Amino acid sequence: MYRNLGGRVGPAALATLAAHRTGTATDPAALDGGYALGPAVGAVRFAPAAVGAVAVLPRRRPGTPEGRPLAAVEPQLEGTSS
Repeated sequence: MYRNLGGRVGPAALATLAAHRTGTATDPAALDGGYALGPAVGAVRFAPAAVGAVAVLPRRRPGTPEGRPLAAVEPQLEGTSS
């Protein structure tokens, strides 16, 4: 539930910043300046999150040998004795 909320609030906040920067101006230069702010703020917020994720998350699961194929599992329909 909270992941969906964050996915809605983030773009809304960036659009609000862009609209605030643009104000009531309607010329293309003002619109361009306003709506360039949203992706710039998003990129500035994304960069530390990406660096933190790379630093904190493990590269691979400990105890999982590399190069070992997964066991093949045949799909079975529920309720059948196949």
